[in-house]
Amino acid sequence: MTKYDKAVSVCFSGHRSVPFAKRRELKQCLKSEIAKAYADGYRYFYCGMAMGFDLLAAEAALSLQCELKDLQVIAVVPFRGQSDRWSKEEQAKYDAILRIVDDVVVLSEQYYNGCLLRRNDYMVNRSSRLIAYFDGNPKGGTFYTVREAKRQGLDIVNLHNSV
Repeated sequence: MTKYDKAVSVCFSGHRSVPFAKRRELKQCLKSEIAKAYADGYRYFYCGMAMGFDLLAAEAALSLQCELKDLQVIAVVPFRGQSDRWSKEEQAKYDAILRIVDDVVVLSEQYYNGCLLRRNDYMVNRSSRLIAYFDGNPKGGTFYTVREAKRQGLDIVNLHNSV
C-alpha cells in the first residue's frame, strides 16, 4: 500500500543536461503539462531530484502550488548525500527544493551501483503518467525510465520536441 494514489500520480524523468537556452521555455512547457495533468485529476508529482530536468520539473510544480491547491510534490532521493559532489549553486537549488516539497522519500542511506535506476523504478511503480524530457538516445536513466513506463502502460508525455 502506498501513501499516494497511483491513479492520480505523475513522475518526471529527463536528461541532466538541458541546454541553457532552452531552460526557460522548457519550464513553461512543464508548467503547462503539470496544469494539464492537474486538470486531468492528477495530484501527486514524483521528482527524482537529479540535476537538470528533474530540478526544473520540481521548481515548475512547486511554483504552481499557490493556484493548484492540492498539488503535492514528492522528492524521491536515491541516496542520502545525492548532491554532495555538485556545484555550490546546484546544491543550493537542491536544498531549497527539499525544504519546500510536501514529502521527501530517501531510498538508501548510501550510494550503491544501480540506486538511480531503483529510484526511477520507485517512481514509475507509483505513477500512471510520466512527463519526460527524452531525446530518443537508447541508453541512460531516462531511456530506462521511459522504456519501463511504456512496459507498465503509463501515459507518457515527452517534452523534448516541444522546446
